[in-house]
Amino acid sequence: MAEELGELERGVSEKLMMQKKGIEPDFSEPWHLSDIVLVVEDKKFHVHRGTLSMWSPVFEKMFSSEFKEKSASEIALPEKNATEIKEMLLVIYPTSKPISEDNCYSLLSLAREYQMEQLTERCEKYLLQREKTPHQAIDFLVLANEFNMEDLCKQCVEIAKHISVTELRKHEKYALIAPEEGKQLAERRVELLENKILSSEQRVNSVKKEVKEVCEWGLRELGRVLYLKKTLMEDALHVPLVSVQKSWKKQLRKVVRLMLWCSCYNNAFVVFTNHFMHRYCDLVRGAMKFFK
Repeated sequence: MAEELGELERGVSEKLMMQKKGIEPDFSEPWHLSDIVLVVEDKKFHVHRGTLSMWSPVFEKMFSSEFKEKSASEIALPEKNATEIKEMLLVIYPTSKPISEDNCYSLLSLAREYQMEQLTERCEKYLLQREKTPHQAIDFLVLANEFNMEDLCKQCVEIAKHISVTELRKHEKYALIAPEEGKQLAERRVELLENKILSSEQRVNSVKKEVKEVCEWGLRELGRVLYLKKTLMEDALHVPLVSVQKSWKKQLRKVVRLMLWCSCYNNAFVVFTNHFMHRYCDLVRGAMKFFK
């Protein structure tokens, strides 16, 4: 009894020391009361029924139901890769082994086969933290749907909505996009385009408003100039001011319509000036002094 307690204490002490130092267990020899051996290819992994059962309902059923593995000391895992199985064990055991680009995809396949939901969640957490371009998001969207990773699906849809329909159809995995994810992607793309159109309309309306205000100010200033310079203009042109005002009013209406479609004040003023310089050069030069 004392010997068993001593062995247990040594096993616990060894395990705690491994966790503290971040040492990865080798699994090649019995350690810390390991009670089952997984045989993969030509290698043996000494593991614990309790640990495997805690992570996988498949192993739990295997060890608790009327299967031959319940009382077996070794379990063969045919058609499995020894390196991938060891990676899985290192991740589910309390070690410092992280999920990485090298082991994530093989772990997802093993997690699906052995129904390890917690392992799938850890892989999904790693994939969520990865940076993705819209083109790469399509690849991850297909992967997320294959392994039922809902959060990753949502993230990929938000990123992939920035890819055009033409580019999307050219993607090598376009045909693999599930109908539901494809619908969500289409909806988000339409919403994005609608927001862009609305934003553009708002900018155009803002510019139109600004140009309109400039035109109104210009007309008011021009009217003030004509009123103040009435006598001077009549003497210079030798025509009644009323006829000048009618002619200017007709031309100004045309210019205002042109100015409302200009993209900025500078362009609008160029149109305004050029239109009058050809026909009313002297009057415009006089009015320009008051526009500065």
